[in-house]
Amino acid sequence: MLVNGLPGMLSWHEDGTPLSVLIFIVADGRITGIAALVDPARLAAMDLPGPA
Repeated sequence: MLVNGLPGMLSWHEDGTPLSVLIFIVADGRITGIAALVDPARLAAMDLPGPA
């Protein structure tokens, strides 16, 4: 899945609100970094797809 144009992974609360976002920074076909976002206010402000 893409999160803001970068490969990432989303996790959700049972009520459908976002719990966390992991974004993978990739260079030359390798993961060179992982950014985690767990701030509920910032997650609510992002345009994220709903849980599948």
